[in-house]
Amino acid sequence: MAERLGLAVIPGVGWRANEIQTIAREAEDAGFDAIFAAEVNNDVMATAQLMGTATRRIQVGTWIANIYVRHSYACAQGAALIADATEGRFVLGLGVSHPPVNKALGIEMGDAPSALRRYVTSVRSWLKGEGPATHLPQRPTVRPVPLYVAAVTSRTVELAGELADGIMPFLWSAERVRKSKVWVGRGRAKASGLGKVDVTLGLPTFVGDDLKEMRETARANLGLYTTFPFFQRLFRASGFASEAEQMEKGGGGAALSDRILDAVCLTGPMARCREQLAAFRGAGVDLPILVAPIGVDAARGVIKAFRR
Repeated sequence: MAERLGLAVIPGVGWRANEIQTIAREAEDAGFDAIFAAEVNNDVMATAQLMGTATRRIQVGTWIANIYVRHSYACAQGAALIADATEGRFVLGLGVSHPPVNKALGIEMGDAPSALRRYVTSVRSWLKGEGPATHLPQRPTVRPVPLYVAAVTSRTVELAGELADGIMPFLWSAERVRKSKVWVGRGRAKASGLGKVDVTLGLPTFVGDDLKEMRETARANLGLYTTFPFFQRLFRASGFASEAEQMEKGGGGAALSDRILDAVCLTGPMARCREQLAAFRGAGVDLPILVAPIGVDAARGVIKAFRR
């Protein structure tokens, strides 16, 4: 079986609808197996549907849909429609986003893992056609909708192993991927009727002959994530304590040391990026998702570099 490869884009930074669809088609033509959209200043469900209607073969999905901004019923019904429109090519990635993002929207997160458990369970139930009648009795989805969970901590990975079809971590090292097998296994031991967990991983990708320049581009693109407590704790747990301390003090992108970038990104010349990609696959990643830098042209550059 050919190795799978996905692409993630961040279209909520000024992309027009036709640009979203054009990039999806170009990714499909380049041989990518999947394309995902982040929920950043956009409606990721509508974005996924745009990508799906513009393509014929490639999987389309959410990376990820914020559970706090739409009711589980509306999420399930939207997912069912996109899956039907794309003939079963839709993947629903779910997650809790980040405290600063949700606070800006007036959302109190509470205990996020517990909320995630309730939401994923509820969405799966609605997709099965279960639940009380609203205007009419519920109906099961015509096409299957795989549910993936954005897991960062061992607790959420175990939860995903119990409830979901796949996991969608981000900014993980290959070493953390290897460690996660135990957490996934603990969750799967509690699961019923689910197959193998599909391990995806978002890999920020910065391809260029000048490694130093690509690292600086990475810092510029990823600096925002250093302000999020979830990722500060992730870096600390991943063995980057001094860098995490800098992030907690507001160090921004400068806190992303070369060793962090080399551990969680694909950076530099193409040959180097391919070696890094192979290492992630060897650690247990089933579907690497190349996260393109900000901008339509940058996404197009990643597509061109990894054309198959």
